[in-house]
Amino acid sequence: MRRIAAVIGLGLIGGSLALALKKHTDFTVIGYDACRQTRQLAEKSGELDGIADSLQTGVAEADIVFLAIPPGAIGQTVQQAAGHLKAGAVVTDVASTKGELLRIVPQLLPPGVCYVGGHPMAGSEKTSFIAANAQLFCGRPYIITRHQGVSESALAQLSAIAEQIGALPVVLEGEQHDPAVAHVSHTPYVTAAALTVLAGQGEQGQLHLALAAGGFRDMTRIASSNPSLWADICLTNKVEIKQTIARLKDILDTVESKLANGDRAGLTEFFQQAKQLRDACQSN
Repeated sequence: MRRIAAVIGLGLIGGSLALALKKHTDFTVIGYDACRQTRQLAEKSGELDGIADSLQTGVAEADIVFLAIPPGAIGQTVQQAAGHLKAGAVVTDVASTKGELLRIVPQLLPPGVCYVGGHPMAGSEKTSFIAANAQLFCGRPYIITRHQGVSESALAQLSAIAEQIGALPVVLEGEQHDPAVAHVSHTPYVTAAALTVLAGQGEQGQLHLALAAGGFRDMTRIASSNPSLWADICLTNKVEIKQTIARLKDILDTVESKLANGDRAGLTEFFQQAKQLRDACQSN
């Protein structure tokens, strides 16, 4: 009997995940989205095995359920789905924050259903099922979080699925996740948004943006992402993001001091350190 994977939420990440599961695994893939228009779009594409007309029917026969919805909506969604999950099912997510989810989701699930936190480190400034791409996860880290009482077999299952869709599974302890992504995902988004607002402010704002070339566009691309989703992400990881922003301010203060003192050697050393770190990142 073929295993069934349900993907709840068919935006960019959920849609891409559903397409990747369909293309690269032996799962029968059922999709569901709260937006009727998105369900119709996914059904019209003919890419998936089926589109459910409700959350409950979507998860009822699933061996694994992927929740590809904003982190703030996951708790309520799990509550609504819990009574319809079959024994032995695995529930996972793709949320960008994990602290609160690791505390509440296991308690909301019925006996015999296991939760494993997941977070593919992939994305785009584009949104919706239209932008979905089965290759989105290829070569990208797929974080899988371990928490007290988690099933080792469920961890192994999600790791194997991540590999099948071309991602690189990385198992982290639950408490490691949010500080890490605050540094490499959340604060970079806030910084990109701030740089964009800075450039666009004032009487010369439109001129600044019109002159923006590749470097600025590369650095601020993510500022075009879904504002509501990012507000949700930032609020669910606000402690770690605040701490990371404070460290960034300290670094900028140091650069400002070197500029004020005309410290060319100090600036060169700082930029050299950044170059070495970035080059090492590219080679990994």
